[in-house]
Amino acid sequence: MQSQRKELSFKDERIYVGFDVHAKSWKVTILTEHLLHKTFVMPASPEKLYEYLIKHFPEAHYYSAYEAGFCGLWIHYRLVALGINNIVVNPADIPTTQKEVAQKEDLRDSRKIAKSLRNGSLTGIYIPQENTLSERAIVRMRCQIVKDLNRCRCRLKSYLYFHT
Repeated sequence: MQSQRKELSFKDERIYVGFDVHAKSWKVTILTEHLLHKTFVMPASPEKLYEYLIKHFPEAHYYSAYEAGFCGLWIHYRLVALGINNIVVNPADIPTTQKEVAQKEDLRDSRKIAKSLRNGSLTGIYIPQENTLSERAIVRMRCQIVKDLNRCRCRLKSYLYFHT
């Protein structure tokens, strides 16, 4: 007589996760090689997503993708640190129909991203190293300060010229 196994094992299986990112919540779609597991809303946290994947798909290989947008790249860095193969995609590179353009819906977008990831039709954008991003921020800040300084000089010169 065979005994029933109580633990899950997805050893060497691929799990594809597509998600639509917002500030407070994410719309997430999870696919296996052959079927749609679930589409749901979850808190905006890479750690929560990782916990969900480990709980429901232990020992699997995780692949995820999301659209580049307002949130920056911190999500990508955290997912990669947690061991999830993640790519950030250009929203224009995700195949869409005319109907989907007219009726944008976040859950549908997450399904499209997950399906395209599973099909292998997505290409990620270039992701710079974290220290490169901080160096770029310093250079941008310096440029902004120089512009502000020049603006103040011109304003002061104009004021003095006007009152002399």
